[in-house]
Parts: sequence; structure tokens; C-alpha cells
Amino acid sequence: MKSLGNFLKYKNLKKNKELDQDTVFYIFKKIIKVKYGEIGLLNVKVEYYKNGKIFLKMGNSNWANEIWLNKKMLIVEVNEQIGGDEIKDIKIKK
Repeated sequence: MKSLGNFLKYKNLKKNKELDQDTVFYIFKKIIKVKYGEIGLLNVKVEYYKNGKIFLKMGNSNWANEIWLNKKMLIVEVNEQIGGDEIKDIKIKK
């Protein structure tokens, strides 16, 4: 029988695993689709993920403004889906 200390020591191994770009893209696109529908997916393009930042390219300035206004809420939702606080910022370019 294993002791509780051994179990707790290995429990946190999952959190040390690096988050890959494809996972971040999938989760972010899923949230955009729920919040903004297919039109949102067409206008909000995920370019890349680096050092806790998601870089986006917008279809037009209206979408850039919409994402900028809801940036904190989107970061919280992505982090909830990931199960940590890996995402620190969302960068927008038009």
C-alpha cells in the first residue's frame, strides 16, 4: 500500500508539463465560437502562442475593439479550460 505522501508528491507532475500551441488554439477558438459564433471565428484569427501570450489578427477594427474590451474575460475563460493560469495576455494586431 502506498503512503499518502508518495501520492501527493506525484500528483503535481501534470502541471509541470509545457502547454503546446495547438491546445491553446483549440481552446481559444472554441471559446470564440461559443461567444461570437461562426462570424467571430472568421474575423478572429489566432496567429501564434508564445510565453503566455496569444497573438491574434483581426478581420477589422470593430473585432479588434470587441476582443480588446473582453480581453480579461477571455483570458480567465481560457485559463479555466486549461486548468491553470498559463495565459497572461492577448495581443491584437489589425
